[in-house]
Amino acid sequence: MNKKIISHLNNRSIVLVGMMGSGKTTIGKLLAEELKLPFYDSDNEIEKKLDKKINDIFKEHGELFFRNEELNFFEKKINQKQIIISSGGGSFINKEIQKKIKKDCISIWLKASKETLANRLKNKKNRPLLNVTNFEDTLSLLLNERNAIYEKADITITIDKLDKVKILQAIIKSLESLK
Repeated sequence: MNKKIISHLNNRSIVLVGMMGSGKTTIGKLLAEELKLPFYDSDNEIEKKLDKKINDIFKEHGELFFRNEELNFFEKKINQKQIIISSGGGSFINKEIQKKIKKDCISIWLKASKETLANRLKNKKNRPLLNVTNFEDTLSLLLNERNAIYEKADITITIDKLDKVKILQAIIKSLESLK
């Protein structure tokens, strides 16, 4: 099965896109293990490089600085070798990153409803864009703004009510059907 999927990828990497809390890191690790490919989480890689948590990067340097670090990460990692990347929630929104992903990778949107995301994120304090008093309203705004962009991904997997095994199976099935 893995050889069939790998051949369908034509040496392209896989990038998981979607909102924070959609499970990109968890699923990315499982997919990398299944396909025997290296895994990178863009947020974690930026934190390691700067030796700071994302909240601190946002506070000290601002969102624009962080987005530039994301772009640097993608420019360095894409095309080096075939890998699995869990992208930050805002990565695919950046037109340069999106263009690079669309050109050189297979993008998979882990689509989650507002209810699913709210349940997963309501008590998280490590999400700078959601560390606000009007959490639900901000989440709705982000979803409305980003979903139209995430729709440009090559594959969409709706994750609501699916466990990680079923999500992984849906991704594998979709990858097997690539031409």
